[in-house]
Formats: sequence, structure tokens, C-alpha cells
Amino acid sequence: VIDPNGQFYLNDRQLIDADPDTLQAAFIEAAGDDRSIPVILRADAQTPHHFVVTAMDVTAQLGFSRLSIATERITEEQ
Repeated sequence: VIDPNGQFYLNDRQLIDADPDTLQAAFIEAAGDDRSIPVILRADAQTPHHFVVTAMDVTAQLGFSRLSIATERITEEQ
């Protein structure tokens, strides 16, 4: 999860910063050697795009191939 301020959370644990090395270490700790684990990326609509790209880059560099991006449908109230 990436919040609107660019704060990263992995498995409900807040990471200390948005540095790619921090994110990479957190993924390695969470997944070990298993790169077949699905990764679901969820970001707020207000999250700056570069944080989402950073997360996608890190997962690709680590060899995760099952990346999904979670979206929410916005409904208009009438």
C-alpha cells in the first residue's frame, strides 16, 4: 500500500522511508526466495505517480512476475 504522502506499507507494516533499497529489503524479508508470491499494489488516487513506479520497478528487479494493481470503482452519488 502507498498512501497519498508516499508512505509505503508492506503487509500492514509501515516502512521507514520510500527509498527503493528500503522497499527491496522489505520485500526480501517478507517473501524470502519465493518470487511466485502474488504482489498486489494499492495506491491512493492522490499518490504521486513516481511512488507507484518505484514499487513496480523494485518488484520487477527482484523477479516478482505476479504483480497486480488494485483499483476501486468510484461511484457517483445521485
